[in-house]
Amino acid sequence: MIQAIIFDMDGVIVDTEYIDFQLQKEFVKRISPVAGAVDEAAFPTLVGRSYAHLAQAIKDLSGSDLSLADISDQLEDYAKERYQQLDYPSLFRADIVAILDYAKEKGIKLAVASSSRKDHIEEVLEACGILSYFDTLVSGEAFTESKPNPAIYLATLAKLGVSAQDAVAIEDSAFGIAAAKAAGLAVIAYEESRMPVDQSQADYHEKDMQSILVRIKDLH
Repeated sequence: MIQAIIFDMDGVIVDTEYIDFQLQKEFVKRISPVAGAVDEAAFPTLVGRSYAHLAQAIKDLSGSDLSLADISDQLEDYAKERYQQLDYPSLFRADIVAILDYAKEKGIKLAVASSSRKDHIEEVLEACGILSYFDTLVSGEAFTESKPNPAIYLATLAKLGVSAQDAVAIEDSAFGIAAAKAAGLAVIAYEESRMPVDQSQADYHEKDMQSILVRIKDLH
């Protein structure tokens, strides 16, 4: 019986993972010293990484001579400029509220385990009107290793006081799915068809929040 549901945020609660993907692709090309030299097939390796661990991946992909600190600073400025234009409620997958209401009705604990900064998680959930539903929010910035390392999921389980076999994770990225599986959780993948993402490690694959709710009811 499920005692907790742990959500990733970007790409699950709000449809921002593809926006992140496009932003990171643009940034890699922007700092690459040789136009057209970037291996586009390698871009999916950026999906689901925390900003703290993104700089090295971007440096490797771009071939840039910039330091990791410079890449990180420039990426943060570039992302801030773009994110200020985002209307999170318009990207909110509002059908998640049915899952949250079901969880509260059944006494199932709720958490977010996201690679995003803690203040950003709170900002997005508040803008979408669902912050009060969650028992705990855990940010990847608190850990030296990001997803696919299971640390963020293990910490979230500890905060909830729930064992892995009694929890389910809802993820969309390969790194997120791998992190949850490594922590011992069952994983429901929110299917993504706009970019190449390996979701093969997930236990279940669902196309929308309605089908995820049906799956959760079956598991509960």
